[in-house]
Amino acid sequence: MPELPEVENARRVLLRAELPGRSITRANVGWAPTVKQPSLEDFVLGLPSKQILSINRRGKYILLPLDSDETFIIHLGMTGGVSVQPASREVEPMVRHTFHLDDGRVLWFRDPRKFGHLWLTADPYSALPSLGPEPLSDGLTVNYLSEKFRDRNAPVKALLLEQSVVAGLGNLYVDESLFHAGVNPTRHAGSLTTSELVKLKDCIVNSLTNAIAIYDRAREEHWPDPPSALHTWTIPRKAGEPCPRCGAPIATMRVRARGTFFCPSCQPPEA
Repeated sequence: MPELPEVENARRVLLRAELPGRSITRANVGWAPTVKQPSLEDFVLGLPSKQILSINRRGKYILLPLDSDETFIIHLGMTGGVSVQPASREVEPMVRHTFHLDDGRVLWFRDPRKFGHLWLTADPYSALPSLGPEPLSDGLTVNYLSEKFRDRNAPVKALLLEQSVVAGLGNLYVDESLFHAGVNPTRHAGSLTTSELVKLKDCIVNSLTNAIAIYDRAREEHWPDPPSALHTWTIPRKAGEPCPRCGAPIATMRVRARGTFFCPSCQPPEA
């Protein structure tokens, strides 16, 4: 599933394509359940003639404020992606939705598994779920994590996956952050010491920052068709492969039904 680095890359792809300032002239929705708000008819009829003012991101959501004081919101789902293409280019089979622009180009929303969502709303934050601070903002502090984890017996991985705790983190980058912090995914969140929280917070920031930098380089190297899904993590995601730090075999388990990869040597179950 696209996580913060992938969604941030998608946002930067749209910026690089100079989408802000363009107006939508026609909206084509190929899978009706994707539209969450308003009705399908109102969504399709409500977008034309609206100008896109900017491209923002909140957690895993792309927000496109319009000149109508509404916001066009895109959630990429598990395998979705966006790009701006010439109208002359043949639409690929997995492009479910297209939005024609006033300069003759088309915004594609590729959504192979049909898990993406679309909104058109005057109150974007009422449409979104409760979201915690952005991990690359000043809102993610050691004190904040300490407050959220205090007296919690839930696995630390489970809490980090909750978007109401930290926005934008997902399975891949939580595993990556915990690996670099040396924290076992099943540790009770409340058992982490202050020094462990300092390291964990830094590893979250570093893991996301490094991933975004990889996408930035790839986007410029491969423009106008940059990759949208890269392996930007360092912990192997296959059981038995050697740990890049100590050489021990990587193990796998499930934490709250999520496939989890960790090093039993570098990430012991107890502090």
